[in-house]
Amino acid sequence: MKRALHITLGLVIILVLIGQGVMLIHMAYSPESWVDHIDLLRRERGWGMLAGIGLIGLVIVYLATAIRSLPKEGDQYLAFSSEGATVSILVRAVSEFIGKIGDEFAAIVSMKTTVIPRGRSIDIELDLRIKAGTQIPELCQLLQERVRESVKTNLGLSEIKQIRVQVKDIVGDAPPANELSDSEER
Repeated sequence: MKRALHITLGLVIILVLIGQGVMLIHMAYSPESWVDHIDLLRRERGWGMLAGIGLIGLVIVYLATAIRSLPKEGDQYLAFSSEGATVSILVRAVSEFIGKIGDEFAAIVSMKTTVIPRGRSIDIELDLRIKAGTQIPELCQLLQERVRESVKTNLGLSEIKQIRVQVKDIVGDAPPANELSDSEER
């Protein structure tokens, strides 16, 4: 959202500056137009002042959205070097990527992801809230495999020491025992 706002403000500022540039070029070739614009600004000072304040406000908001997207001082990066090139990946970005994998599992209510850099490898901790009636060992094994595969395939990070899954909460009531036996018979 912040990035979209930043890009939109940048485009508006660029269009306003292009419009002002075209107007100045036109006024330079038409002395009557120059005098007319000066007279207009003299008569309508309020509108000129409002336009100037609006443009300054746009620039300030544009710069504020750029500053917010800069890395924070405490941010950690995973850095990899190969053949004269260095790649740095923000640990928070890896965590957010892994967090989206939880949406693929209907039994997971929420998932908090922590990525811990360990030299050239990483540890991943997943804290889960799951729905009652879930086969926890099966879910955890599938989730670990999916995270390992996705991180390796999509991010190119193959050195994952450990993926630790912790079920922090089970949400809802467990289904009655007769429903479990009915579903097992099918």
